[in-house]
Amino acid sequence: MCGIVGVTALVGRRPSISPEELRAMASRLARRGPDGEGTWFERNVAFAHRRLVVRDPSAAGEQPMATPDGRYHLLYNGELYEDDELRAELLAGGHVPGGFRGHCDTEVLLWALATWGADVLPRLRGMFALALYDSVEETLLLARDPLGIKPLYLHFGAHELSFASEPHALLAHPRISALPDLVMASAYLTTLRTSLGRRTLFRGVEALPPGELLRFDARNGQVERRRFAAPVAVDPGAGDPRAAAERVRAALEDSVTRHLRADVPVAALSSGGLDSAVVCTIAREHLPELETWCAGAREEEPGGDLEHARTVAAALGTTHHEVRLDRVRFTHDWQEMVRALGQPLSTPNEVAIHALARDLRAHGKVVALSGEGADELFGGYELALAAARDFCATSADKRSGGRFQLEASAWVSPALKPHLLGADAWVGMEGDAFLFEHFEETFRECARDAGPDAAPLEAHLRFVRRSNLAGLLDRLDRATMLASLESRTPFADLRVAEFADSLPLDVKWRARGKQVVRDAFGAVLPAAVTQRPKASFPLPFAEWSADLAWRLETSPFARAFFADGLRAEVAQDARNRWQLAWPMLNLALWGDAHWA
Repeated sequence: MCGIVGVTALVGRRPSISPEELRAMASRLARRGPDGEGTWFERNVAFAHRRLVVRDPSAAGEQPMATPDGRYHLLYNGELYEDDELRAELLAGGHVPGGFRGHCDTEVLLWALATWGADVLPRLRGMFALALYDSVEETLLLARDPLGIKPLYLHFGAHELSFASEPHALLAHPRISALPDLVMASAYLTTLRTSLGRRTLFRGVEALPPGELLRFDARNGQVERRRFAAPVAVDPGAGDPRAAAERVRAALEDSVTRHLRADVPVAALSSGGLDSAVVCTIAREHLPELETWCAGAREEEPGGDLEHARTVAAALGTTHHEVRLDRVRFTHDWQEMVRALGQPLSTPNEVAIHALARDLRAHGKVVALSGEGADELFGGYELALAAARDFCATSADKRSGGRFQLEASAWVSPALKPHLLGADAWVGMEGDAFLFEHFEETFRECARDAGPDAAPLEAHLRFVRRSNLAGLLDRLDRATMLASLESRTPFADLRVAEFADSLPLDVKWRARGKQVVRDAFGAVLPAAVTQRPKASFPLPFAEWSADLAWRLETSPFARAFFADGLRAEVAQDARNRWQLAWPMLNLALWGDAHWA
C-alpha cells in the first residue's frame, strides 16, 4: 500500500516540474507511504513513489519498478490476491527471464502488464491504482480497480498529464491551481461524495472512475479511455437459497484467507455486526492471535457497538481493544482531517474510523480487515430497498429511477438549493443539472448491467452498490491511510462481487437483508449477531457537530457560498438541522483551508 504521483509530458518536452518539486508532491503522500520513497526522472517522464511495506520488505519491492531492459516502469498502489496464480503462469510461459527477484505482488504485476498489456486488467483480483510507462511505445497507462477501493486523480496540462493518489498531492504541482468547482460543491451537499464520475471538488482535477483505464500517447497527446471491467448479469438459475448460501460461505472463506496475506501484523475491525463478525470468524481460524478493534462514545448507551463487539470477541477468543471518542476529540479530529486531506469528510463515521486506525498503528498493526461491501452487494439496506420496491410498484410515481434514488438518499434536497446557496453561486452554476444527469446516466447503466432477466428492483440494488460502495471505500481508504494503515475489504472483492451480482435479488433479500449471508454463517455465529438489526457507529453526531456551528458565521467560504438567511438559521440550530449542518460545515472547513 503506497502513494503514487507522476507527470508525463509529450515526447521532446520535459515535465514542467523539477526533481525537487516532484519530491515535494510525493511528500504530500508521506502518510500513505512512511517506509520509503523512490523517484524516476528521465526525458519526458517523472515518477515518484511513497512506500508502506506490507509485502516483501526487501529492496525487491521498491518502486518505481522497471523491467531489466528499462522498457516498462511501474507505479502501483494496492494489493493483489491472486498474484501466486499469475506468478506461476508467467514462469510457466517463460515470460520472466532469470525469474523473480522477490515475492512482492508489484513485481508480478509489472511482468503481467509487460507480457499481456492492458488485457490482464480484468483478471486482476485486488485493489489497485497503477501507472505504467512504456518507453518504446511512449504511452502511459493508468488504471483503477473495478470496485474503486484505491483512488487516482488526474490533471491535463497544455503538454502533459499529471496524476496522484490524492488531490492535494496533485495540487502541490506549482503549475496546477486549486480552484473550487462549485457545481461539485453543490453535489457534495446532496451526496457527501467528493467526486462523482470524473468530476471532483477542484476545477481541472479529474477522478479516474473505478474499472476504467486511460492510455495517454506521449507522441501526439491522444487519450483513450475505456471501461475494462465487464458487468455480471443476474443468473435466474442461481435461485436455490441453500446452494447459494454454501457458495457464499466458500467465496467469503476464500476471500478472507487471501486478504490475510502480509509480511506485517494484521488485525480486524469489529462492530459486533454481521459483516465484521463473518470476517473475524474466518480470520480467527488462520490467525490464532487475532486482535480486534471497535470504536464508540466515551459514554455509550447499553446495546451499542461496543457491547456487541465484546460479545463477538469473547465468542471468538480474540484480544479486543476499544477506542472511545468524546465531543472534544471528535470536533478536533474532524477539523484536523479536513486540513490534512484537503477535502471535506464524507459521513461523520470517518472520524471514528481514523481514530481506530491511529490506535491500530500505535499497537504496531499495519493491515486491518473491515466489513465494507456486504450491504451493497447482498442487499443489506432494508429500508432503502423497501422504498425502492414500493417505487417500482407504484405506477402513479412518474419519476425516473435515477431521480428517485437522488431524492431518496439526499442529505440536502436539490429543491432546497435555491434557498440555501447564495444567488450568485446558484445562478452561476445553472442549478444541479450535472447532479441530475449523473444519477440518471448511472441508473441507466445499472439497469443495463443487471441484464434482461433481472427484476426491476435489481437496478436499484446495483445503483446502491455502485454509488454507496464507492463512497464507503473512499471514506475507508482516506481515514485509514491518513494513519498509515492499510485497510482490506474481503466482502468488496472482485470474485465475491461477481458472484453476488449473479444472484437473484430474492436470494439476497428475503425475510431480511443479506439473508443469504445470514444463512451461510448462521450455524457458526451467535444468534445475537445474525439477528441484530443494521446499525452504524452509535455516536451522538448531531450533538457533537453542533459544537462547530459557529464556523458557519465566521467562515469566509461559507459566507460567500451560502445564502445569509438559511445559513444563519442552521448555525443557530445545528443540532436539530444537522443533516444540513454536517455537509455545510465540511464545505466551510474545506473552503477556508484553501481559499480563506
